[in-house]
Amino acid sequence: MDIKILERRENKLLNREEVYAIANHRGEPTPKREDIKKKVAAMIGKSEDLIVVLKIISSYGLQRSKVILHVYNSKEDMMKVEPKYILKRNKIIQ
Repeated sequence: MDIKILERRENKLLNREEVYAIANHRGEPTPKREDIKKKVAAMIGKSEDLIVVLKIISSYGLQRSKVILHVYNSKEDMMKVEPKYILKRNKIIQ
């Protein structure tokens, strides 16, 4: 799987960066959130703990997925802004 970042938007109001990417996974299933977080963290130089995968949108037959991520400056900002169900999906809270 390889990931290409399409766009990075800074959201100063919420102290986060919104990242839009495409994950190519030819011959593989849709990538897991943990795998996407690891790859994006290595690409942008942030900790995996500060990244939230919001959506993974797969297109039928294309073997690639659109990915929307939020990258926060601090864990406190993330806990204030993100809904609990998103934090549970990303295994940040139980």
